[in-house]
Amino acid sequence: MIVAFDNYRLNTDTYQLFQGDTLVAVEPQVFSVLHTLIENRHKVVSKDEMIERIWRGRIMSDAAISSRIKSARQAIGDDGTAQRLIKTVHGIGFRFVGEVNAFPSSPSIQTSGPTAGKDVYQTAGDSRPSIIVLPFQSVNEGLSIVPQGLAHDVISGLSRLRWLKVISRSSSFRVGGDKTGLEALCQLTSVRYCLSGFIEQERRQLILSIELSDILSGSVVWADRILVNAHDIHDLRSDIIKRMISVLELRISDSEAQLAQLKAPENLDAWEAYHLGIAHLYRFTEIDNRKAVALFTRAVSLEPGFARAHAGLSSAEFQNAFNLYPGVDRNDTIANATRSAEKSIELDRLDPLANFAMGRTHWLHGNTEASLPWLERALALNPNYAQGFYAHGLASLMTSNELRSYDSSEQAISLSPLDPFLYGFYGIRAFSYLADEDIDNARLWAEKAALQPESIVVMDILAASTCEMAQDPVAAAKWIDRAKARHPDIDSQYFFKALPFVAGNIRTLIQSSLTRLGL
Repeated sequence: MIVAFDNYRLNTDTYQLFQGDTLVAVEPQVFSVLHTLIENRHKVVSKDEMIERIWRGRIMSDAAISSRIKSARQAIGDDGTAQRLIKTVHGIGFRFVGEVNAFPSSPSIQTSGPTAGKDVYQTAGDSRPSIIVLPFQSVNEGLSIVPQGLAHDVISGLSRLRWLKVISRSSSFRVGGDKTGLEALCQLTSVRYCLSGFIEQERRQLILSIELSDILSGSVVWADRILVNAHDIHDLRSDIIKRMISVLELRISDSEAQLAQLKAPENLDAWEAYHLGIAHLYRFTEIDNRKAVALFTRAVSLEPGFARAHAGLSSAEFQNAFNLYPGVDRNDTIANATRSAEKSIELDRLDPLANFAMGRTHWLHGNTEASLPWLERALALNPNYAQGFYAHGLASLMTSNELRSYDSSEQAISLSPLDPFLYGFYGIRAFSYLADEDIDNARLWAEKAALQPESIVVMDILAASTCEMAQDPVAAAKWIDRAKARHPDIDSQYFFKALPFVAGNIRTLIQSSLTRLGL
């Protein structure tokens, strides 16, 4: 949709702002402010509504909001004194008062086959996010093969993510660092993200600088610097690539969710609904999970053959059953989770998320052993799948008193240190220490797990249990109080229904501790 006002055009499909024929560079949040105000121009938009739409309910200061409003005004030639287009309604919020005309945008260039010697990148109806990885540049002479090799490995790793379109190496390396060539390729392919970087050597140290940018808005989505000993580069190459792939998967998905928030729910396409559903899913709250179910359901209704949307719906229903949210019929949610996972596998057996979702449904049926082959296949399909390592590690612990998951925890944390499942990464480490009857370390990791922002209530129970085992009743009572505040009816049955451990050290120690705590 093109929204025209004054001498400006806002393209809600490509998330671009033009003044006449000139592209105006705006940050994603500033674009979100403009879009939200224009879309709701029939009313005053309160600060609370703006926070919910743009920042997904995160706490934001008045100064931060005022800063974005100021930037939005500057982008469209307005200011706080004139308030020609964006008016401040003191004590209430803001309103867009400019005259607006809206009309459909022109269809983007798409190809259904090779054209003039070019590769095929985009087919009609394919709205997946896309990325081009440029060959990394070398600052020092004699390192040319290393940057090119790293970029090639990143392309290969990203290609395993079936939800992401990756421009082929033959085309991205042909473009190289040529800006004109990149712009021409982006026009042809509608690629959104670009990963670039350079490597330099300072004495015995190699420094890899990486930047993920949003081509359409010109903003930087993520940047990082990796430092390694020059002699270790080849030994560490695999670890570097794994880390980069995991971070890119999270960052791009989060960016897609933020872009999807710019649209009214009824205007979301299947991929936008999916990514926004993932964002809500990973907040691990009852309200957000309801929103996730609705968004995944919309994605499935728009694209019945969308395997990932079915896997996402299965994951949301799994969370309903796992966390026993109030008013949820557990048998119904288990059936829904299983049915959606089976549909996802039917549509795409090679999607890691589909196999992940299918594996976890077996936990709900109390058959953790049956989940292991599915989770192993998820990891075989994507060796950089941090959540796959976590799920496989937890399933192993629940299945056998002889298995430990220290390595799975380390792999998951290394691959995705900011993952929404970080509480689980820490949790399986705590369970492993419990299996070895190392109470002090079990408590350390259990409390670390429970303290994570997205941590779920069973982690509170684990923290309480390990504190009780460590003979710290005050700390144990604190965690019990927090658990009951979040779920008043919680007890040991709740814990073991969510995590069906077989008979062994973990189950015996936790059950005995919870009995002593009166649960």
